[in-house]
Amino acid sequence: MKRFFAITCLASLASSSLVGSAEASRPPRPPGPRHVWASFKKPARAIDPAATREIQSELCATTERAEVNLRHQLEAAVSAWLAENGVDRSWTPPKPLVDRMVASKVYVEPVMVKDLNVFRASVSAEFSDRRKREFLNVYHRQVGWNRIVLLGGGLTFVLACLAAVSGYIRADEATKGYYTNRLRLLAAAGVGAAGVVVYQILT
Repeated sequence: MKRFFAITCLASLASSSLVGSAEASRPPRPPGPRHVWASFKKPARAIDPAATREIQSELCATTERAEVNLRHQLEAAVSAWLAENGVDRSWTPPKPLVDRMVASKVYVEPVMVKDLNVFRASVSAEFSDRRKREFLNVYHRQVGWNRIVLLGGGLTFVLACLAAVSGYIRADEATKGYYTNRLRLLAAAGVGAAGVVVYQILT
Protein backbone atom coordinates (compact mmCIF):
# COMPACT_ATOMS: atom_id res chain seq x y z
CA MET A 1 0.00 0.00 0.00
CA LYS A 2 2.84 2.40 0.88
CA ARG A 3 4.63 1.49 -2.35
CA PHE A 4 1.46 2.21 -4.37
CA PHE A 5 1.05 5.59 -2.64
CA ALA A 6 4.68 6.52 -3.39
CA ILE A 7 4.29 5.57 -7.06
CA THR A 8 1.13 7.69 -7.29
CA CYS A 9 2.90 10.71 -5.80
CA LEU A 10 5.83 10.36 -8.20
CA ALA A 11 3.47 10.14 -11.17
CA SER A 12 1.58 13.27 -10.14
CA LEU A 13 4.84 15.19 -9.65
CA ALA A 14 6.08 14.12 -13.06
CA SER A 15 2.85 15.14 -14.79
CA SER A 16 2.85 18.56 -13.09
CA SER A 17 6.46 19.16 -14.10
CA LEU A 18 5.66 18.24 -17.70
CA VAL A 19 2.70 20.61 -17.77
CA GLY A 20 4.81 23.40 -16.26
CA SER A 21 7.60 22.92 -18.80
CA ALA A 22 5.06 22.91 -21.63
CA GLU A 23 3.54 26.14 -20.38
CA ALA A 24 6.99 27.70 -20.05
CA SER A 25 8.00 26.66 -23.58
CA ARG A 26 4.77 27.96 -25.09
CA PRO A 27 5.41 31.26 -26.92
CA PRO A 28 3.69 34.30 -25.38
CA ARG A 29 0.48 35.43 -27.02
CA PRO A 30 0.72 38.66 -28.96
CA PRO A 31 -1.21 41.58 -27.46
CA GLY A 32 -4.72 41.90 -28.82
CA PRO A 33 -5.97 44.91 -30.73
CA ARG A 34 -7.01 47.98 -28.85
CA HIS A 35 -10.79 48.02 -28.56
CA VAL A 36 -12.17 51.55 -28.82
CA TRP A 37 -15.67 50.57 -29.92
CA ALA A 38 -18.30 48.94 -27.80
CA SER A 39 -20.04 45.93 -29.31
CA PHE A 40 -22.85 47.21 -31.50
CA LYS A 41 -26.35 46.56 -30.25
CA LYS A 42 -29.45 47.31 -32.23
CA PRO A 43 -31.16 50.37 -30.70
CA ALA A 44 -34.40 49.69 -28.85
CA ARG A 45 -36.08 52.65 -30.53
CA ALA A 46 -36.36 53.41 -34.21
CA ILE A 47 -33.69 55.75 -35.53
CA ASP A 48 -34.70 58.77 -37.57
CA PRO A 49 -32.85 58.45 -40.91
CA ALA A 50 -32.85 62.24 -41.25
CA ALA A 51 -30.85 62.54 -38.02
CA THR A 52 -28.25 59.93 -39.02
CA ARG A 53 -24.83 60.97 -40.22
CA GLU A 54 -21.99 58.93 -41.64
CA ILE A 55 -18.65 59.55 -39.96
CA GLN A 56 -15.46 58.56 -41.76
CA SER A 57 -11.91 58.24 -40.57
CA GLU A 58 -8.80 59.51 -42.24
CA LEU A 59 -6.78 57.16 -44.41
CA CYS A 60 -4.67 54.95 -42.12
CA ALA A 61 -2.04 52.28 -42.61
CA THR A 62 -3.85 49.62 -40.55
CA THR A 63 -7.42 48.76 -39.70
CA GLU A 64 -6.77 49.30 -35.98
CA ARG A 65 -5.52 52.84 -36.60
CA ALA A 66 -8.50 53.51 -38.83
CA GLU A 67 -10.90 52.48 -36.05
CA VAL A 68 -9.07 54.62 -33.48
CA ASN A 69 -9.10 57.61 -35.81
CA LEU A 70 -12.77 57.05 -36.54
CA ARG A 71 -13.48 57.27 -32.83
CA HIS A 72 -11.65 60.60 -32.67
CA GLN A 73 -13.59 61.87 -35.67
CA LEU A 74 -16.90 60.89 -34.05
CA GLU A 75 -16.02 62.60 -30.76
CA ALA A 76 -14.93 65.74 -32.64
CA ALA A 77 -18.21 65.74 -34.59
CA VAL A 78 -20.18 65.38 -31.35
CA SER A 79 -18.27 68.26 -29.73
CA ALA A 80 -18.91 70.52 -32.74
CA TRP A 81 -22.58 69.48 -32.74
CA LEU A 82 -23.01 70.31 -29.05
CA ALA A 83 -21.09 73.59 -29.40
CA GLU A 84 -23.98 74.86 -31.52
CA ASN A 85 -26.07 74.74 -28.32
CA GLY A 86 -23.60 76.59 -26.11
CA VAL A 87 -21.61 73.61 -24.85
CA ASP A 88 -17.96 74.38 -24.24
CA ARG A 89 -15.71 72.57 -26.72
CA SER A 90 -13.30 71.69 -23.92
CA TRP A 91 -16.01 69.52 -22.33
CA THR A 92 -15.51 65.81 -22.98
CA PRO A 93 -18.77 64.02 -23.85
CA PRO A 94 -19.32 60.88 -21.76
CA LYS A 95 -18.24 57.73 -23.60
CA PRO A 96 -21.45 55.74 -22.85
CA LEU A 97 -23.58 58.49 -24.41
CA VAL A 98 -21.35 58.57 -27.48
CA ASP A 99 -21.63 54.78 -27.78
CA ARG A 100 -25.43 55.07 -27.70
CA MET A 101 -25.30 57.32 -30.75
CA VAL A 102 -23.78 54.59 -32.90
CA ALA A 103 -26.42 53.34 -35.33
CA SER A 104 -24.44 50.75 -37.30
CA LYS A 105 -21.43 48.50 -37.17
CA VAL A 106 -17.99 49.87 -37.95
CA TYR A 107 -17.05 49.19 -41.55
CA VAL A 108 -13.44 49.22 -42.71
CA GLU A 109 -12.67 49.31 -46.42
CA PRO A 110 -9.31 49.16 -48.18
CA VAL A 111 -8.38 52.12 -50.35
CA MET A 112 -5.61 52.15 -52.96
CA VAL A 113 -3.64 55.39 -52.98
CA LYS A 114 -0.53 55.63 -55.19
CA ASP A 115 0.01 51.86 -55.13
CA LEU A 116 -0.35 51.85 -51.34
CA ASN A 117 -3.09 49.84 -49.65
CA VAL A 118 -4.57 51.96 -46.84
CA PHE A 119 -7.81 51.76 -44.90
CA ARG A 120 -10.77 53.98 -44.12
CA ALA A 121 -13.33 53.22 -41.40
CA SER A 122 -16.90 54.51 -41.33
CA VAL A 123 -19.89 54.34 -39.01
CA SER A 124 -23.38 55.80 -38.83
CA ALA A 125 -24.33 57.86 -35.78
CA GLU A 126 -27.60 59.33 -34.60
CA PHE A 127 -27.49 63.12 -34.15
CA SER A 128 -31.10 63.51 -33.05
CA ASP A 129 -32.71 65.95 -30.62
CA ARG A 130 -33.25 63.11 -28.17
CA ARG A 131 -29.54 62.35 -28.03
CA LYS A 132 -28.77 66.05 -27.76
CA ARG A 133 -31.00 66.40 -24.70
CA GLU A 134 -29.15 63.53 -23.01
CA PHE A 135 -25.82 65.31 -23.48
CA LEU A 136 -27.20 68.68 -22.42
CA ASN A 137 -28.67 67.24 -19.21
CA VAL A 138 -25.32 65.75 -18.21
CA TYR A 139 -23.47 68.92 -19.21
CA HIS A 140 -25.72 71.24 -17.19
CA ARG A 141 -25.45 69.00 -14.13
CA GLN A 142 -21.66 69.01 -14.33
CA VAL A 143 -21.55 72.79 -14.85
CA GLY A 144 -23.81 73.31 -11.84
CA TRP A 145 -21.67 71.06 -9.69
CA ASN A 146 -18.48 72.83 -10.80
CA ARG A 147 -19.98 76.18 -9.85
CA ILE A 148 -20.89 74.87 -6.41
CA VAL A 149 -17.33 73.57 -5.96
CA LEU A 150 -15.86 76.91 -7.05
CA LEU A 151 -18.15 78.79 -4.68
CA GLY A 152 -17.23 76.46 -1.81
CA GLY A 153 -13.53 76.86 -2.56
CA GLY A 154 -13.83 80.65 -2.60
CA LEU A 155 -15.69 80.69 0.71
CA THR A 156 -13.11 78.35 2.23
CA PHE A 157 -10.29 80.67 1.17
CA VAL A 158 -12.09 83.73 2.57
CA LEU A 159 -12.68 81.97 5.89
CA ALA A 160 -9.03 80.95 6.02
CA CYS A 161 -7.98 84.55 5.45
CA LEU A 162 -10.30 85.80 8.19
CA ALA A 163 -9.03 83.12 10.57
CA ALA A 164 -5.43 84.09 9.82
CA VAL A 165 -6.11 87.79 10.39
CA SER A 166 -8.05 87.08 13.59
CA GLY A 167 -5.28 84.83 14.88
CA TYR A 168 -2.67 87.46 14.04
CA ILE A 169 -4.55 90.20 15.91
CA ARG A 170 -5.07 88.06 19.01
CA ALA A 171 -1.48 86.86 19.07
CA ASP A 172 -0.17 90.39 18.55
CA GLU A 173 -2.25 91.68 21.44
CA ALA A 174 -1.18 88.79 23.66
CA THR A 175 2.52 89.40 22.96
CA LYS A 176 2.08 93.21 23.20
CA GLY A 177 3.65 93.78 19.78
CA TYR A 178 7.00 92.11 20.47
CA TYR A 179 6.63 89.59 17.63
CA THR A 180 4.63 91.65 15.14
CA ASN A 181 6.84 90.94 12.11
CA ARG A 182 7.03 87.20 12.80
CA LEU A 183 3.28 87.01 13.34
CA ARG A 184 2.70 88.80 10.07
CA LEU A 185 4.91 86.27 8.28
CA LEU A 186 3.05 83.40 9.91
CA ALA A 187 -0.32 84.87 8.93
CA ALA A 188 0.84 85.40 5.34
CA ALA A 189 2.19 81.86 5.20
CA GLY A 190 -1.12 80.50 6.49
CA VAL A 191 -3.07 82.42 3.86
CA GLY A 192 -0.71 81.23 1.14
CA ALA A 193 -0.99 77.61 2.29
CA ALA A 194 -4.78 77.87 2.34
CA GLY A 195 -4.73 79.28 -1.19
CA VAL A 196 -2.53 76.42 -2.43
CA VAL A 197 -4.78 73.80 -0.82
CA VAL A 198 -7.94 75.34 -2.29
CA TYR A 199 -6.29 75.56 -5.72
CA GLN A 200 -5.25 71.91 -5.61
CA ILE A 201 -8.78 70.87 -4.66
CA LEU A 202 -10.39 72.91 -7.43
CA THR A 203 -8.00 71.71 -10.09
